Amino acid sequence: MEYVLIGTAGHVDHGKSTLIKALSGIDPDRLKEEKEREMTIDIGFANFKLPGGRIAQVIDVPGHERFVKNMLVGVNTIDVVLFVVDANEGVKPQTVEHFEILRLLDVQCGIIVLTKMDLAGEERIKATENEIAELVTSSFLGKAPVIKVSSTTGSGISELIQEIDRLAPSVPKRNINLPARYPIDRVFTMSGSGTVVTGTLVSGRLKINDVLEILPQKEDVRVRQIQSYGGKATEAAAGQRIGLNLAGIKKESLIRGNTLAAPGYIEPTYIFDASLEIVSNAFHPLKNNTRVRLHIGTGEFLGRVVLLDKEKMESGERGLIQFRAEEPLVVAKDDRFIIRLYAPMVTMGGGVILDPHPPKHKRFNKEAIGHLGALEVSDERETVAEVLINAGLNIITLGELIDKTNLPDAEIKEELDKLEKQGAIIRSNLDIRMMMHMNNFNMLKDKIIASMEDSYRKQPLKLNIPVKEIKSLLVKTEVQDEFFERAVVKLAEENRLARVGDAIKLVQANIKLTEKQESMMQKVEKFFIDNLLSPPALEIMVDKLQIKPKNAQETINALKDRGILVGLADGIVLHKEAIVKASETMKEYLKTHENIKAGEFTKLINTSRKYAIPLLEHLDNIKLTKRIGDVRILNKI
Repeated sequence: MEYVLIGTAGHVDHGKSTLIKALSGIDPDRLKEEKEREMTIDIGFANFKLPGGRIAQVIDVPGHERFVKNMLVGVNTIDVVLFVVDANEGVKPQTVEHFEILRLLDVQCGIIVLTKMDLAGEERIKATENEIAELVTSSFLGKAPVIKVSSTTGSGISELIQEIDRLAPSVPKRNINLPARYPIDRVFTMSGSGTVVTGTLVSGRLKINDVLEILPQKEDVRVRQIQSYGGKATEAAAGQRIGLNLAGIKKESLIRGNTLAAPGYIEPTYIFDASLEIVSNAFHPLKNNTRVRLHIGTGEFLGRVVLLDKEKMESGERGLIQFRAEEPLVVAKDDRFIIRLYAPMVTMGGGVILDPHPPKHKRFNKEAIGHLGALEVSDERETVAEVLINAGLNIITLGELIDKTNLPDAEIKEELDKLEKQGAIIRSNLDIRMMMHMNNFNMLKDKIIASMEDSYRKQPLKLNIPVKEIKSLLVKTEVQDEFFERAVVKLAEENRLARVGDAIKLVQANIKLTEKQESMMQKVEKFFIDNLLSPPALEIMVDKLQIKPKNAQETINALKDRGILVGLADGIVLHKEAIVKASETMKEYLKTHENIKAGEFTKLINTSRKYAIPLLEHLDNIKLTKRIGDVRILNKI
């Protein structure tokens, strides 16, 4: 069975929901509040069979300006839009805003529907037609059919169905060869079934018992049941709206905006590079670093827009940007998006993702701008790069490229040489026939960072993470191990992480401690400050602070990781201020004395030899002092 996904668009109260009911017999307004207010608030759904045998799956969207957020959830995946305009009222503000959104989302097929024809006079109808023509000229709706209907009398409904049926075969097919991706637009529970989600399968295929990954949470679930038109189904293909009954997840763990995907297909990201176009009626320019609302898939996300090639973007301008999100995003190359201002919430523009896993760019960087400009241009051999990109963290071989691209061996090798010179791929040092696309190498870097952040969330007191602990999560083969090590080196060069012996740590670790952990850190630190140069043994501290030995040791290790406590020889641990005080005291003393003995130093800082000797050795190690026999002098180096 074939499907066509239809969405509505248009101003509030122009008859979108009534039209859908006339087409399908189904009222898409499902919420009690919608019934009471006689206004669509959230997306609604319906379906009906076309004369040619295809199933028309319909998403109805709200038209009120307060609910543009919900409108964007509905139109993001549609094939055909029913662009609805009240024949009597004509073009209104949300007519224009919805049109701009559709254009920026690259919706390519639509039908203009004049509604409430039974209430409009000839003169008003003509004026409305002129207004619409002026709005849509030179756009995807410029030559769209115009169907005049009355949902009340039924006039024109049959003609509209015939027009949808005529357009359906020309709708571009979704890519069923890519892994499955399914943005969630509704989450609920059903008695006897458990957690149910709805959405559009935008790529790939799904079957019962398939395991999917919830993103960005990265939790696995199993498809227990698939619900499509006509009831239960055993499988679904890209382009279908389906409901999924999921096993292994509670409703409370999912929200609209989450994505289900084939495991390992998409790595969440906090930044992406894109081409952006500003709407023609923007009321002021978009400035660099503006905080905006990003609408992509079925989600809304906050972040900032970094303008890469312009000081600011005026109405109707196009440019290259880097979006930096405040929470993880689930996006892929060529995904379309809309941005709206944080406040006031007005649509500013939209665009297409060029690189979903880039490094951070400096503004006006010629290399980055040139690379993104090249990504905008399609090429018949682009499939080589696309296969490399779609490989994810798996190392792809020359043989796999030949199999997936159906290009001659010589042409693929020539293209790989070009990509390597451009810095778009990196080859294994162990076997040059194995390679990774730079996008995916950046993804690996992000995954390393994400794994460390996850480790911090699970063990917030542990700042230095053993390399083998992170590697065990990401590396399965010898070649992957090689790229892992190269990624760690690169992250260190970018000052995103640092090596600490056999461990690594994030340079800018954002570790959130609980109130209890913060309190314990403060208590232990205060204990060391109060006993600056003679801290009692661990068992005394444990007894005095009334904490468990394990928690005390973990806290001490955490404070050492953060440089607050300093480990000396013989297991001695002192507060960093003790080191400062000892150093300053030593310098002051040796300004007026040629040298100092260990016993003199012990009395000078009022401590015991247990602490004085390791301190003296530490001052030697940091080159403050130099030992000659049984005395120390200031180090002149």
